[in-house]
Amino acid sequence: MRLLAWFAALLIVWSVAPVLAADGQYESAGFVELPSEIKLDAVSAVAVDGDDHVYVLQRGEPQVLVFDQSGKYMRGFGAGLFKVPHGLRFDRSGNLWTTDNGNHVLRMFSRDGKLLKTLGVEGKGVAGDEGFRAPDDVVFDRGGNFYVADSGNGRIVKLSPDGKFLKQWGSKGKADGQFATAHGLAIDEEDRIYVADRGNKRVQVFDSDGKHLANWSGFGNPFGLIVVGDELLASEGDIHKIFHLKLKDGEIATGWGNADVLKLPHLMAVDSQGTLYVAEVNGKRVQKFVRK
Repeated sequence: MRLLAWFAALLIVWSVAPVLAADGQYESAGFVELPSEIKLDAVSAVAVDGDDHVYVLQRGEPQVLVFDQSGKYMRGFGAGLFKVPHGLRFDRSGNLWTTDNGNHVLRMFSRDGKLLKTLGVEGKGVAGDEGFRAPDDVVFDRGGNFYVADSGNGRIVKLSPDGKFLKQWGSKGKADGQFATAHGLAIDEEDRIYVADRGNKRVQVFDSDGKHLANWSGFGNPFGLIVVGDELLASEGDIHKIFHLKLKDGEIATGWGNADVLKLPHLMAVDSQGTLYVAEVNGKRVQKFVRK
């Protein structure tokens, strides 16, 4: 019995111990501790506010979970609103935006969980300037305009700061400027838009008017994107890795992770200290990584 107890304890230690990332750049700092009373399902996205509070989007209830800097659970909200929670981002005014892939809408919340605005037609996928079909992600430029990965319509939609339709680009396909699935987005300091073209196994790069600038490939199927310094980080959910691409040309700087370290890495966020948060769909968790 004593031997069995020792072995069980060993398993517990290994299940929570930090795991060194494959290239040594990042190492795991553990996981956001989700409260036991929460009904947990696939974790889709994570975002960090100006106070380094961590917001987690998951497919159980409540859908949005909020943690303080120390990782203490603060509150949850969004129960009953979502069909397929997918993307989670803060705009430049500190409002929290979510994408609902199943109900075809974007929702804006205050940081304390008050629903402030809904864009799109609830429960109905549409095209044109009326709404979206299965929106996956959203990012914001320096002027407050936002860009929506409207995956069901195979396009990027640009909206004004007050949510008015400005323009769109893209369609379903494999050519430059077309998308198999416009899944994840990122934006850099020059307002270049990076689109994870999942299915076509590439990242496409555009200026803020939709002009196609480049295709980057060679790293598999991108799911989520985030700009960190002079690199674009791309999560590859099929092979459970994260790749670092140089912003200047898309060259692969490094890649790390495996199925033991990451369990379908999806969307990501970074706090003010440089801690990388990775939402893991299959892991039903958010893992924290710090640079060595």
